[in-house]
Amino acid sequence: MASTTNSSIGGGVMPEQISIISGGVGGAKLVEGLYHTVDSKQLSVIPNVADDDEFYGLWVSPDVDTLLYTLSNRVNRDAGWGIAGDTLHLQSALTQLGRDSWMTLGDQDLATHITRSERLQRGQRPTDITTWLAAQSGIDCRVLLPTDDKWQTRIESSHGVLSMQQYFVKHRHQPTVKNLYHRNITTTGMSAEITPETQQALEHSDLIFIAPSNPLLSIGPTLAINGVRECLTNSSAKRVAVSPLIGGKAVKGPTAEVMTALGYRADVLGIADYYHGLIDTLVIDEQDQQHADALAQQGLEVIIMNTLMDDLTSRQRFARSLLDAIADQQAPRKTEVA
Repeated sequence: MASTTNSSIGGGVMPEQISIISGGVGGAKLVEGLYHTVDSKQLSVIPNVADDDEFYGLWVSPDVDTLLYTLSNRVNRDAGWGIAGDTLHLQSALTQLGRDSWMTLGDQDLATHITRSERLQRGQRPTDITTWLAAQSGIDCRVLLPTDDKWQTRIESSHGVLSMQQYFVKHRHQPTVKNLYHRNITTTGMSAEITPETQQALEHSDLIFIAPSNPLLSIGPTLAINGVRECLTNSSAKRVAVSPLIGGKAVKGPTAEVMTALGYRADVLGIADYYHGLIDTLVIDEQDQQHADALAQQGLEVIIMNTLMDDLTSRQRFARSLLDAIADQQAPRKTEVA
């Protein structure tokens, strides 16, 4: 069970509604810290769904499930994903049958995918299925899909056009990335549409976080959904991004390499460039404080702190310190009236 604390932070009062746009293992770290720090019923988590794909006839949602397993304290802490102590008996049997089984799905993990797939086949909304899965896991914050469409990232690379799982898992993010795009396989040729629940959460939030996830691969797909970017642009909430880079390097994964390949600087200035117009504050690590003045010249508020979150204690400490720092800043930005 998450914290139900409703205390003040710094010199101010805890925001009544907090939303966080998240993706991958890095995003789950901040989500977990917040979940155990604020009243979880005030927290809405918006995960990346563009990594979702079909395996063995089942619809698999890697980033969503990483959140569910993390917040229910079932996650494999060493890997950051999957279920602790899970076995691979089915995976082994598939390999023996000659199946190309590069996508590792544990036996307990498969129960989630089977249940999700059955409910999708019955015509249930993905948003409602995720809400049900979260409740079954004892999670009492809102986990809100950004869209109910099947929205997928495609990577044009030195190995051809790849899905996210092909790029990240099968090829271990070794191919050179040349371009990214997204496709709606629910309605071919159309963009994905924001869900009413996510739109309402963003519109009514006092504080919106962008997690320390890969901006291009994990956050960008959500920003590309019709309505999400508009909600951020028009929001009167305080909008805060946490840099996934420490000293120009990602804690894990190809964030720096992908940013460089697609024309962005692989440092906090590149992060600020990517989120231009969508954030008020950028949180950077102490190793990147030399860039603080340049960020401030771009009109950003800068928070400098130790951003490494390698266990639950450090995640809670980071979340509390971050909320305190935000409370000490100026009041939330208000939208301009023409």
